[in-house]
Amino acid sequence: MDSADEIHSPPAAALELTGPDFRALGEYRYQIRRFLHFSERAARAEGLEPQQHQLMLAVKALSVSGEPTIGKLAENLLIRHHSAVGLVDRLEDRGFVERVRSEADRRQVRVRLTPEGEAKLSHLALAHRAELRVSGPMLVEVLHALLERLPAESIAPPADGEAPAQQEEEKDVLSVQNRHA
Repeated sequence: MDSADEIHSPPAAALELTGPDFRALGEYRYQIRRFLHFSERAARAEGLEPQQHQLMLAVKALSVSGEPTIGKLAENLLIRHHSAVGLVDRLEDRGFVERVRSEADRRQVRVRLTPEGEAKLSHLALAHRAELRVSGPMLVEVLHALLERLPAESIAPPADGEAPAQQEEEKDVLSVQNRHA
């Protein structure tokens, strides 16, 4: 099971939720959905389906460490491989991405944005950044309020194989959160 698919069971002490707990969780979900709604509308205004925009963003983001494969894009978008293939096909037909065979291993096909894809994505990224200037502070505020309502014992234990350095980083984050509580 992929870590994104895991659902953590809370400790028994964390099972009692109050009205304010639900209100904080509901407000957080609402703010996320508002931003996603903006993102979907912005993509469609540019002639893209939201998943096409998400794939283009993933290509750009993952390209920092080399051009991604379709498998890596599927993993990043939490979709099946064949769905990622279909998205790449449609974006390639429109001239926004291209497939490139790896020089090191000709069996590997990588995906990269074309100049047209870069321009389309840049335009959308600027719109998203402007929206985050407006909605971002509220997202942060409701996330902070939600995290403050979490009992200390409800923090999930480290994942199997997690490095001690990651555990220390999490302790540091929790320490900062507790100071703000």
